[in-house]
Amino acid sequence: RSSALNCCNGWRSSGPPRFHPMLGPADLKAFARRRYRDALVAIVEDRSLFPLRVPLGSVPTDDLAALKEGNAALEAESVAHLGCGVTVTWSVTKTRLFNEQRVPVQVEFHSEGDYGRYLKCLDEIHAFRAAVAHTRRELPALLPWMARHPLRAKDKISVWPDLVQVCRHFIANPMPGCYTREIRLPIGSKFIEEEQATLRALLDEVLPADGRTEATDFHARFGLKLDDMQIRLRWLGVPPAGNPVALPDCSAPLHILAQTNLAPCGVFVVENKTTFLTLPGMGDGWLAIWGNGNSVPACGNLPWLRECPLFYWGDIDPAGFQILARLRNRLPQTRSALMDLATLEAHRTWWGKAGNVADTYPDTLTHEEKALYLRVRAESIQLEQERVLQSWVEARCSSLRQQVSDGQ
Repeated sequence: RSSALNCCNGWRSSGPPRFHPMLGPADLKAFARRRYRDALVAIVEDRSLFPLRVPLGSVPTDDLAALKEGNAALEAESVAHLGCGVTVTWSVTKTRLFNEQRVPVQVEFHSEGDYGRYLKCLDEIHAFRAAVAHTRRELPALLPWMARHPLRAKDKISVWPDLVQVCRHFIANPMPGCYTREIRLPIGSKFIEEEQATLRALLDEVLPADGRTEATDFHARFGLKLDDMQIRLRWLGVPPAGNPVALPDCSAPLHILAQTNLAPCGVFVVENKTTFLTLPGMGDGWLAIWGNGNSVPACGNLPWLRECPLFYWGDIDPAGFQILARLRNRLPQTRSALMDLATLEAHRTWWGKAGNVADTYPDTLTHEEKALYLRVRAESIQLEQERVLQSWVEARCSSLRQQVSDGQ
């Protein structure tokens, strides 16, 4: 078989060896799809990829049946037969064994139209060309990004003019200091929020260094306001003397709490509201935080948590252990509470089926936590924290409070 064919056309043998190295329909389709990105890049760079020569491979002139079969297959993919596809140049050649035979000498997609109709993507190509023309007219600084990421740009063709419009607005109004919905553009009210990933890449391309920050959050990076999450707190005893938050149960924006040192002597973070409301008293200075699925960003942004004992209590399921691991990444002193084998086995009656989560192995778990994580993942086990008996919770919390008092 021809090594050139294997390299250029991706043809592979299956079954007994047979001399049939000539370009086949599957090879032709695969070649055309591989060159689609190049065709889009050529449009961005204002040049033509066509005519696009297709590697033909070795013509089997010593095997008449294979030659005729290959010729027929190639003819079936041609403009002459389909009205699109490849243009085949033929020649009559005298072969060593079979006298004069008709053989292909060149195969090419002659035009963008032949190529696009063959792949059934001509409308998409035309839309991409229109988007490039719009970009060249309205914001040519985006063209290099389109050339590097033509497939990503193609996937956003339906909203591309709006993306360009938003980029032009940020160039004219860098770091605007407003909410996204205050930006007065003729776009959907949720458009910027929905297209954050693409807009971040585009804005990084066109904005100068002083038009953005190094923050990873989209809003902070481009100077936008964000409605800060509300964090609910509950004191599990008497607040420390002179504490700025003396209410027994209250909520406040995350950024306000980050600037207010509550100086707790111990903190419980829980995900479930019922669990949050029924945590037993832990003594003066103990605080509960309702994570509500936002434990990691909430607690990770509260500086006063870095120096105090911190316990996380979530569901005993894969997601619960992953949250614990991420929280421990931000706050290494985090300890798990009521997320152990004894608690799981004592409440077998209330086991449920865990939902599917990405297989993110939590490296920061302890040996015992890892073992339980692997088990509940393998067996799809879930014990929701509100299912744990209150008497069990009170006994364990009393033990944890004593450990903290003893400096353990």
